[in-house]
Amino acid sequence: MKSVFLGLGLSIFCAHAGFLAFYTFIPLHARIVGASMGEIGLLLAVYSLVSTFMITVFGKLSDIGDLRRLFIVLGLLGCAITYYLLSVSSQYIQLLMLCLVLGIVDSAYRPTSVAAIAEMAPKGEVGRGIGFFNAFMSAGMASGSLLGGRVADIFGLPAVFTASSLLLIVGASSSLVVLKYKGRLNMRYVEGRSLRRSFSSSFILTSGLLTLCIDVFLRNCGFRGVTTYLPIFLTMIGAENLLTGFIVSVNFLSQIFFMPVMGWLSDKVGRGHVLSIGMLATTFATFLLSYVRNPVEVIPIQIAVGFSWASITVASNAFAADIAPPGRIGEAMGIVLMSMNLGGVVGPVVGGFISEMFDLRSSFRILAMFPMVSFIISAVLFGRTRSFRVRS
Repeated sequence: MKSVFLGLGLSIFCAHAGFLAFYTFIPLHARIVGASMGEIGLLLAVYSLVSTFMITVFGKLSDIGDLRRLFIVLGLLGCAITYYLLSVSSQYIQLLMLCLVLGIVDSAYRPTSVAAIAEMAPKGEVGRGIGFFNAFMSAGMASGSLLGGRVADIFGLPAVFTASSLLLIVGASSSLVVLKYKGRLNMRYVEGRSLRRSFSSSFILTSGLLTLCIDVFLRNCGFRGVTTYLPIFLTMIGAENLLTGFIVSVNFLSQIFFMPVMGWLSDKVGRGHVLSIGMLATTFATFLLSYVRNPVEVIPIQIAVGFSWASITVASNAFAADIAPPGRIGEAMGIVLMSMNLGGVVGPVVGGFISEMFDLRSSFRILAMFPMVSFIISAVLFGRTRSFRVRS
């Protein structure tokens, strides 16, 4: 089981290193090929919209037999091919179509890999298991933005996507270790077909899953709206590609520490408390960013963002594992990740059009309202939801 955990950890490290290099520099690449601010928002919104739909499909299908392992391997291979095609694309319409394809292929490994880790974690340590796994993810994201910045400075922006493709080939190779895993899952997840409760409307409402989905959706509306345009904002205030990559990486470097800590804390004090703290941190960080004049001033803000994302990611994923009916953990993960991605659809579009009407600073201030509403929801409603209390 340890070899599977480490193999998946390395694969998810490579996957998110490649993804962050792509996500950080695709706005600048699109700008070079003539895209407007609104078109850049549409580019990433298409990726998020397709991913929003497909992530629930793959999550649900992954609960059938051995499909979960197959989706992990094939999803990583599909990302490797897509990143290579991005490196040789020079027209906006090509970038748009490839972002659509990427939304499909990377949805195959996202819910399935987290579900596999949650199934392997001992009872009472789900938060910690997910936290340590997400630390690999954060390390990959930090490396990806740094690598992307360095590659862009030396070889140009298209080479960033070539490097991402090579990383995903390594990740796909490492993920083959999951084929050795024979599916010895915790009995709380698999108890036979007679215990497979469906995600009925009453279950979604009473379990707290609906509250969680609304909360992470609103938070990501603001968060993704800001991160989409952060590289452009940093360039505007004087940052070069390497500095931009470093600043983005600070967020994920801090998550390497925060992910396991917040996972442990969510096991001890409850998912709702950790989630509320993360929403509040996102609000302050997003609002303060609009007043920055020097790129270096963004570094402590990025640490706060890393703390907030670690809190929200671990708490929401662990909660999905807590309430999933037997044999339906993949579907539960898919629903939560779908809500996050849906916020990623709305945020870039809202941020793009606001920035064209006013400016990026005004856009950041308006987008800060979304995580503020999320904090209010998590602070008020989660306290009344039994599902968010500490698990024994």
